[in-house]
Amino acid sequence: MNKLILPVAIFFSVLIAGKASEHFGLEGSWKIGLLCVVAAAVQIAVTRFQRLQQQKVQR
Repeated sequence: MNKLILPVAIFFSVLIAGKASEHFGLEGSWKIGLLCVVAAAVQIAVTRFQRLQQQKVQR
């Protein structure tokens, strides 16, 4: 189950960011850049969260 958290989080965050960028009228490379930044930020956040949870269990 934990292996599905990252892809699902990235999927929904990129979906929401895409809808927001359409609402604000971003097009082309700006929209793609925003989606890439959102995906990278979510990956970093989820990975850090999972790592912290794993460290708590080991202690």
